[in-house]
Order: sequence, then C-alpha cells, then structure tokens
Amino acid sequence: MAWSITNFSGEEIVRLAVTIEKQGQKFYEIAAGKVDDPEIKGIFEYLAGEEKQHISDFESLGAKLSNDFTPNESYVGEYSDYIKALIDNHVFNHDNIDKLIDGITVTREALAIALRFEKDSILIFQELYNVVDDSGREIIGKLINQEKQHIRKLATDVVPYN
Repeated sequence: MAWSITNFSGEEIVRLAVTIEKQGQKFYEIAAGKVDDPEIKGIFEYLAGEEKQHISDFESLGAKLSNDFTPNESYVGEYSDYIKALIDNHVFNHDNIDKLIDGITVTREALAIALRFEKDSILIFQELYNVVDDSGREIIGKLINQEKQHIRKLATDVVPYN
C-alpha cells in the first residue's frame, strides 16, 4: 500500500514519518542478515538502531506540529503536489522492501538502496520542518542532521564498495 498525505495534519505527518522510519529499520535489519561483510553488517545494525530511535523522536514530535501551516504556493495545491511527488517516489513507498532485498545479489546493491533511503527521507523531512513550531524544527533539524550522518557513514565507511 502506498503512503499518502492529504491534510498536512499533525497526526498524518507523524504517521508518515514513523512509517518511513519503520521501513528503514526493517530494511537495515534484513539487509544486515544478507551481507557477508562484517563491517557492512555492523553499519546496517547500527543504522537499524538509529531508525528505531527516530521512530520514538517522531512520535514525541506530534504535539509540536503547527495547526496553521499555509504553504507558499504559486497555485492552489502546488505544495500538496510536491509533497505527493516526494512521497510517491520514496524508495520504500510501496510494500517493496522484501522485493528489493530479494533482488540484492551484492553488497553494493544494498548500500545503494540504503543511500537512496537516507536521501529520500531527508527530502521529506525537510518539508516536514516547514510545518512544525520552533521546538519541532529543532527536533526535525537534529533528525535531518542524523540522516546526513548516515549518508556520510555509508559513503565513507564503505570505500571498497564505491
């Protein structure tokens, strides 16, 4: 089932963010069991734990969401169309994690999926940043920075696969 967001309500945004993080956690847990390289396995296990913490962080964020968000649009529905496009194109939007993982034949493929997950998530979280109050921005800003650290970790700690 594809994800969606229609009203930009706090509940809907938190649900989407939690779903994204749960999908990431699931991917990292399964991928850790598929790769042979112990270093990559350790990175994936670490990232699964990070995603689990992000789930908790997003759940606590719900009360900090602004209820009066008005997007800056060139036409009515522009922001909604943009968010929908981001969501529709997220690597884990559909129930495809098992299919993606089954298709992994080399570690490089698992790393490519992991990098795309982190990048896609940052794009969506940057937009969520726009619909929270100042304390919410602080939390989401930290989460975005953690996702960026995940990208750096994936890109720099796995040099033999680049």
